[in-house]
Amino acid sequence: MNKYILLAIFFLSNAFSVQAQEIIDLNKAITTAINNNTNVSNLEKTLEIQKLSTKSAKGNLIPSLDLSARWSRNNTYSQGSVRFEGGTPIAVPEQNSWINGFGLGLSTQVTLFNGFSNLKQIDLSKENETAARINLDKTKYDIIFNVTSAYFDLLKKEKIVLVNQDNLKDSQSQLDKIKEYMNVGKKTLADVYKQDVLVAQNELALERSINDFNKSKVDLLLAMNDDMNKDFTISENSVDINLTSSDIQNIVERNSNTEALLNRALDKRFDYKSTLQDIKINKVQISIDQKNLYFPTLSAFSNYNLSSSRIEDLTGLRTFQFGFQLTYPIFQGFKLDNKRQTSELTLRQKQDDLDQLQQQIRSEIKKSYLDLQTAKKQIEILNRNLVSAEQDKLLSEENYRVGVGTLLDVQLASTKLNSLKIDRINAYYDFLLAERKLNYYTGELSY
Repeated sequence: MNKYILLAIFFLSNAFSVQAQEIIDLNKAITTAINNNTNVSNLEKTLEIQKLSTKSAKGNLIPSLDLSARWSRNNTYSQGSVRFEGGTPIAVPEQNSWINGFGLGLSTQVTLFNGFSNLKQIDLSKENETAARINLDKTKYDIIFNVTSAYFDLLKKEKIVLVNQDNLKDSQSQLDKIKEYMNVGKKTLADVYKQDVLVAQNELALERSINDFNKSKVDLLLAMNDDMNKDFTISENSVDINLTSSDIQNIVERNSNTEALLNRALDKRFDYKSTLQDIKINKVQISIDQKNLYFPTLSAFSNYNLSSSRIEDLTGLRTFQFGFQLTYPIFQGFKLDNKRQTSELTLRQKQDDLDQLQQQIRSEIKKSYLDLQTAKKQIEILNRNLVSAEQDKLLSEENYRVGVGTLLDVQLASTKLNSLKIDRINAYYDFLLAERKLNYYTGELSY
């Protein structure tokens, strides 16, 4: 009775442990990764800073207004002396005086014309703001792919553990049968030892697959930037992993036109958008540099000042000034021209980078499609081999049971079948990941 009570307590404790584990699907993993990623947080702050820069650029169009106030205290000292006027000596006494100075001023200044460079500065700030937003989106997009890769790898390792568990149970069941055969005199003790060795090998394979599974859980937590000690259960609810042969064929055919995929990638990929945005920024910068080089700057200013030696008489002396100022850079040590030429060279570099990136995107899409095709063919071949291996295992077990086959035939058939099951799992999840990798390269990966 106590034995059954202890067993009940054990199973209940395990049930509560499973319930306490957090269940993570792909959507939750990606959301957690984006929320926990420090690069995303920093880029969001960078975007807010750039928005403030755009606001400052707009504010430069508005006249400035400055209020100033001053106070000073001046000391004048002269030593006593004698001066002569018409031959008559006149004594000049020693002087030591302190005089206060009070002042209040209001000034304003505005740029009226500088070749519209100030307007272009607003455009430049807006383009930089767009670039910061694209960079933020690209970082999130890369996180989605990294988490997706780790997620599918974990699902794959979990399936391999289940296959190895079934294989171990099968080999243990076979060992029990051999022991029964030996008890009735149909098999020898040598067969028991041989099968026991295979059971031990399968136990080792299971432990290794469990270790790989646990390490994949750590990899997923790393991709999520989450607590490494978190215990969780992986869920398949947010993804469709049960594909039929026709589904697999449709996926391959849907992605067979790599040129169409390239055009979609050029329209949606964030790294391509980022390079295009860099080109826009450089074009605006060139326009600003040209305006600063060729156009004068016309500004208006005005000042109103009050001053007195006594604060109660502050309005006794008032000055008002307004006017215009025109400046034109005649020679600045080639700084302005060098800056313009540097911007033009940078623009040409960005255009070359764009061409190179386009070739890289074409290569990535082509290779990903080849991986997709290869994974599909592997699945087809392994499906055929699995049918044959299952029949071979059944036949070898029956031959061994009736005495026309050897235990080695059974063991080889079982090992081959288990290996093919694992190979099919690898091929199947390689196909699922290859599809998402292709979506990633075309800029269409979502969750």
